[in-house]
Amino acid sequence: MNNRLGALAAAAAAVVLLAGCSAGSPSPSAPAAGDASSTAPEGLVSEGKLSACIDPEYPPLEYYENGSDGKIVGFDADAITALAEHWGVEANFVVTSFDGLMPGLQSSTCDMIFGGLYMSEERLAIADAAPVMNAGPAILTTPENVDSISEQTDLCGLTVAAQAASSNEASLQALNEGDCSDNPMTIQSYPKTAETVLAVINGLADALIETNVAAAYMETQNEGRLAVAADVFPTDTTFGVFTRKGDPLSPAVAEGLRALHDDGTLAGIAEEYNLDATIVDVY
Repeated sequence: MNNRLGALAAAAAAVVLLAGCSAGSPSPSAPAAGDASSTAPEGLVSEGKLSACIDPEYPPLEYYENGSDGKIVGFDADAITALAEHWGVEANFVVTSFDGLMPGLQSSTCDMIFGGLYMSEERLAIADAAPVMNAGPAILTTPENVDSISEQTDLCGLTVAAQAASSNEASLQALNEGDCSDNPMTIQSYPKTAETVLAVINGLADALIETNVAAAYMETQNEGRLAVAADVFPTDTTFGVFTRKGDPLSPAVAEGLRALHDDGTLAGIAEEYNLDATIVDVY
């Protein structure tokens, strides 16, 4: 993680992310609305602005730089700004809870969701998506228990925390219906990822499931209290940027992301947040 991430204390990483959010935080460096250089496609919900629904409690993808308010930073946040600048418009962050992201998109509160969402079959049935990052689930537990979890069936019978309405929670539910059907997990659902961290640290859950990108950050920020169990789940999914189903904006977003990939912008942003640049090689 870059230097500003290192400034977040381990305890703060689990707690400050629970604070409330304010909606509609624009990027201060974006071009002014109506700029003559704008090449944005038609169909933006607000002329001269690229509005993105985002839940800024998911470092290193999106989070508040000072903990609970102020500037929103992270890979996704910076990539939203880069796409807005690519089109010559202003970036506008529409802050909402994780489970409010898709409803916000469908109600045209925003133009897109750029916020750590898997391109799952369920989501693709109701929205379009362009790939942006390779990802997969990961398991975190206490350092004392990490060696006891090496494959998915080791989770059977345990209490596992997950963010509510996430694809990671769905992975646990599928496991309960399959290999863990005789000894199912107790799945604890929480609105915020920080609450899943606290559940394990406070002994309320044996483990938590989170996306590999965020899991590495959580381990770093909770050294000695959390550890990643390696290779429990394969990296076999992709984060996408979602737009409304059949919206004319969908191909434009896909083309814009491809341009930012090809010119190295996305790889550069990934490296800024200490992510492996190859995770954006989705084409």
